[in-house]
Amino acid sequence: MTAPVFRPLRGYALDPGFSTRLDTAGINEVVYHIPFEDLEPGPVGEYVEVVDVDPASGCWYEPVDLGHEHIASQQGLAPSEGNPQFHQQFVYAVAMKTIRHFERALGRKIVWYPRIVRPRGDEQHVDVPWPREYVARLRIHPHALRDANAYYDPSRAALLFGYFTAARQHQGTNYPGGLVFTCLSPDIVAHETTHAILDAIHHRYMEDTNPDVAAFHEGFADIVALLQRFTFRELVEHQLLASGGRVDGQTAFGALATQFGEALAGHRGALRNMIGRWVDADTWAPLDPNPSDYAEAVEPHDRGAVLVATVFDAFRRVYAYQTADLIRIATNGTGVLPEGQISTDLVRRLAAEASEIAEHLLHICIRALDYCPPVDISFGSYMRALITADLDIAPEDAGRYRVALIEAFRARGIFPKNVNTLSVESLRWNRPELTRTQAHALNWLANHLRNDIRMLVETTDREQLYERSRAAAARLHALFDGKGERLGDREWESLLNALGMTARSVSRLFGRRSPRVKFLLNGQPNDAYVPAVEVHTIRPAFRSGREGRQIEQVVIVLTQRVSADVGQGGRPVPMIFRGGCSLILSLGDFNKAEYAVVKDIRSYDRFAEQASYVRGDDARHELGIASVYDDDSRRPWALDFELLHSR
Repeated sequence: MTAPVFRPLRGYALDPGFSTRLDTAGINEVVYHIPFEDLEPGPVGEYVEVVDVDPASGCWYEPVDLGHEHIASQQGLAPSEGNPQFHQQFVYAVAMKTIRHFERALGRKIVWYPRIVRPRGDEQHVDVPWPREYVARLRIHPHALRDANAYYDPSRAALLFGYFTAARQHQGTNYPGGLVFTCLSPDIVAHETTHAILDAIHHRYMEDTNPDVAAFHEGFADIVALLQRFTFRELVEHQLLASGGRVDGQTAFGALATQFGEALAGHRGALRNMIGRWVDADTWAPLDPNPSDYAEAVEPHDRGAVLVATVFDAFRRVYAYQTADLIRIATNGTGVLPEGQISTDLVRRLAAEASEIAEHLLHICIRALDYCPPVDISFGSYMRALITADLDIAPEDAGRYRVALIEAFRARGIFPKNVNTLSVESLRWNRPELTRTQAHALNWLANHLRNDIRMLVETTDREQLYERSRAAAARLHALFDGKGERLGDREWESLLNALGMTARSVSRLFGRRSPRVKFLLNGQPNDAYVPAVEVHTIRPAFRSGREGRQIEQVVIVLTQRVSADVGQGGRPVPMIFRGGCSLILSLGDFNKAEYAVVKDIRSYDRFAEQASYVRGDDARHELGIASVYDDDSRRPWALDFELLHSR
C-alpha cells in the first residue's frame, strides 16, 4: 500500500487564547499538513524526537502515538491546553512545518549541527579540535522548565520550552494566575526551531562579533515565524476581512507570541509587535519606518525587531503592488475601499495573493542564507544576500520583490558597506574575478573534489549526507593543509587571498599596525603561526524559484581563525577573529566560481572594529565573544539530561 503524502494534525494557528475569543475561535484551530513519515511514540521521527519530562513537577508524560488509529482517524488530538499529549503533537507539527519550508527553499535536506564531544570541565578550550558526533534528531522538551522562557541549547541539540504562571491582573485572554505554555505558541516553536536550523547552516553566527550578530539570530527566527502564519488561508481571510483588506492594520499579522506577552506583568498585546503599538489604553497606531530605527536599537531583540519590521514592510509593499489591480476593479477605478467590510470574493482573492507573496518572501529570506558570509554577519550583508539569492533564481522579478526589499531597508537606515548605489546591480554580490593563477588553483581543487561531490549528490539519506560531507571536507582540508599533493606556495597564497584568507603568519598580518596585540596559539603568545584553513561544510543545493527556474550549486564554507588578546591597560580581553568565504560553485561545472562571499581575515579595520566591540569601548555594548546562548540567565532549568540521553 502506498503511504500517504501528508499527515494531517490539528493545532493552533495563533496562540491558544485566540480560541476563547468569539471573533477568532472559528479560525484558530487549523490542520497542519506534515510530510508523512513513520513515527514512534513521542513523536519520534527522522528529524525530531519529543521527550516530555517535567522536572519542576517531577512528571514524565506518556508519549503520544500519532500512528494509533483512534488518533490518526481524527487528524490528531484535539487542541487542548491541558493535555500534555497534544503539546507533544503540536511541537512536532510546528517544528516539521518549519523544517519543510527550509528544505524547499534551500533545495536540500537539513542536517543538524554535530554535537561536540568534550570532557567535562574543558568547555573553554576553544583551540582544541574536539571530536564531533552526528545528531540524528533534534530533541524537543515541551515542559523543560517552569519559567517564562524557551530556547535552543546547541550543546545538547535540544529545544527547551517553559511554562509559567500568568500575571494576576486581568489582561488579554489569559486567566489571571493561570498557566501559560510556551510550547503552545506556534510563533515560539517556529522561532526556536529556526535557531537550531540557522546554527546548522552558519554555526559561527553563535559568536557575538558585532551588534548585528545576536540580533540577526533573533530577527531571522521571528521572520520565519511571522511569514509562516500566512500559510493558513482561513486565518488570512479572516484578518483581511476584519481590517478591510489591509495587512498593516491592527491585526494578528504583525504581532508575535501574543499570549506570552499578555501573560507578563506590564505588557499589553504581543511580546513583539512589529508594525504598531498601543499609544494608550484604547489607541493603537501604526509605526512608520524611521531611518534612525536601526541605529538606535541596541539590545539584540530590539535590533532584531527592526529586521523583522523591515521584511514585513517589504511584504506590505509587494502586497500593495500586486493587489492594486484588484482594488481598482473592486472600487470602479478609485483605488479607495469604502468603510466597513469588503466583499468575501475580494477577500478570497486578496488572501490568495497575500499567502503566495508571504511564502515567496519567506523562501527568499531562507535561500539568502547560502549567500551570506560565513562569519560576522551584518544586516547590510544580509540585504545583499537577499538581492543576490533572488536575482539568481528569479531574474525577471515581475512581482518587484527586490525593489520592495531595497525600499524597506533604506527606510530604516540599513545600508551595506562598499557599494556605490542601492541599485540591484550594485547590491548583487560580484562574481569573483580570478587571475589566471587563482583560476588554475581553484580548478585544481575542484577536480580533486569531483568524486566527493558526486557522492553527495547521489544520496538523500541524512546520515550519509553528513558522513560524505565530512569526508569531502577532510579531503579539501588536507589539500589546503599541504598534506599529500599540492600546488606551489605562490598559487596557494594567491587563491587564499581571493577567498578572504591568508598564507602568512599573524604577525605579518597585524603586528606592525597593532603592536599591543598579543597573538595566541593554544592560549600562549605566538606571533609566528599561520592560521589553518577550516572547512566548515560542503553541501549541494537544488533550487527552484517562483519563475520556474532551477539552478544546481555547491556551497563550500571556508574559514580561518586568529586568537588574540586585545586588552588594554593590563586587562586581558581574549578575542577570536575569523575570516573566510562562502564559495558557491556551479554543480554542472565545478570549475565555475559563481560567488565568493568574503569576510577578509586580512582586514585590519574589521579586526580593530571587533576588538573595540569585545572590549566594550562603546558603552552601549556589553563585552562579548561568547556564544549568543551562553547567558546563564536564560537557562533556569534542572533537567536531568543524563537520564534523557540514556532513554
